[in-house]
Amino acid sequence: MRSTFKLLVPFVLGAVALATYLVWTQDRRSGPLLSDLRTLPIENEGTPGDAGNLLAIEVKLLPADYQSRERLHMRFATYLEQARAAGLLNERTIVVLPEHVGTGLFALGERAEVQQARSLRDAMQWTALGNPWKFLRALLDNQSKDRRTEAVLRIKAGRMAEDYQTIFGGLARDYAVTLVAGSIVLPEPHLERQRLHVGTGPLRQVSLTFDHQGQPIGPLQYKYALSRYERRYSEAPGNRRAVTLDTAAGRLAVALGCDGYRQAPPEDADFIVMPGALADPESSCPNALEPAGITPRLKVHTLGMPWNLVGSPRQPARHRHGPPVQLHNRWLQARP
Repeated sequence: MRSTFKLLVPFVLGAVALATYLVWTQDRRSGPLLSDLRTLPIENEGTPGDAGNLLAIEVKLLPADYQSRERLHMRFATYLEQARAAGLLNERTIVVLPEHVGTGLFALGERAEVQQARSLRDAMQWTALGNPWKFLRALLDNQSKDRRTEAVLRIKAGRMAEDYQTIFGGLARDYAVTLVAGSIVLPEPHLERQRLHVGTGPLRQVSLTFDHQGQPIGPLQYKYALSRYERRYSEAPGNRRAVTLDTAAGRLAVALGCDGYRQAPPEDADFIVMPGALADPESSCPNALEPAGITPRLKVHTLGMPWNLVGSPRQPARHRHGPPVQLHNRWLQARP
């Protein structure tokens, strides 16, 4: 009798622990986190005209911004409202968001511990614990150096692609502008019937641009010169064929990160936007080239991302001093 009781106790405790864990994984309440919706003066460059303009939204994003679609939409809508009030939005406006703004969508709908994590490694760990069975299956199918991050991005990829198109396509439609939606990391992303889909191949970092009706302007723009942290969980495609996108303001080229310094833009580009532009490309981008020609360029710096998304996965995000957001507008001049 006593031996049976000894065996029963750990079984009951284990069952209680398992039940508690399963209840915990279903509780997705993230708590009252605060965002930053302050507006600041806009930097203007050039002379206003009818040729259109390039508008960069350089923003320090917070974990609270990734609590829901509505929160992230509201964050950028705040700055677009400010730009509209200043007369900076029209049918030829091209709005550009920071690099990796879409990658943080893995946290949407997750538990409070994900939102409160200080580092990317911790955020990924909590996301894995909240999705145990899907995570374990994905973990067994990858061999990258950062298997945890790759597995989490794979299990959340379908939802991330849908959220990315809904949020940023919706912003483009609501404000009737062309919007370059920063970038996002997805497995084998591709456009099919005007929708962003994912596959089972390598993780790629891509950017998608939406027209003033909220529809994608293909093709996808890939990042080729990955940082050493990005290479731990994603791969660059082998084909380095840069192409332009047709917009109401002209032919647009998108260069992510070091790509803007390491490869020549397409010859037919009327202007270039650079999400993830670096303050010191000479030291951060090996073999950096001096920009050639007089093609207008708009550099969009990443001022800050939650969980140190663009830096070391083991280090917490750095709280840099300075403005929480900067709107930089460049007026385009009519082409001869």
